[in-house]
Amino acid sequence: MDIKIIENALRDYKRKKSVIETTLLRIQNYKEAISNPDSFTHIFLGSSREPGMPRGTAGGSSVEIAIEDKEKAVEMLREWIKDDSSRIYPLQIEKEQIDAAMGALTIQERFIIECKYFENMFWRDIEINFNDKFRQQNYITYEGLKKMNKEALELLARILEPYYTRFKTS
Repeated sequence: MDIKIIENALRDYKRKKSVIETTLLRIQNYKEAISNPDSFTHIFLGSSREPGMPRGTAGGSSVEIAIEDKEKAVEMLREWIKDDSSRIYPLQIEKEQIDAAMGALTIQERFIIECKYFENMFWRDIEINFNDKFRQQNYITYEGLKKMNKEALELLARILEPYYTRFKTS
């Protein structure tokens, strides 16, 4: 399996995790509104999709139109929950796969992967932080850290291969 696939997935991990967390919080707010419909006075029409400029409609801007009918508002919230849940499902699966695979790494390997791919740090910065955190007898240079990183990526690739090869197009 190509290590680049794993590296790209790790680089995008933090963004996907943020999308999942934000969407789950939005779903939680929708559920709270559904459980207590008297807590809101109206729901603004629009989309629960990624934020952007509202699209105009013949009846005016979608942001300007409000639903006063509670039953219709609750039904719309239920639809938004369904849409958001289905949108983040593949991201949740990928995040769970990566989290589980990261569990197979040593603490040091995980630290290197998190610094390099999640925090986008430079090798010199990783070297300093690694040696400060793990105070070993021998100072490990960034060349040694790169070797540990390569071994960790190869392990992750072996673990994640079944997941990523299912979605790979030939």
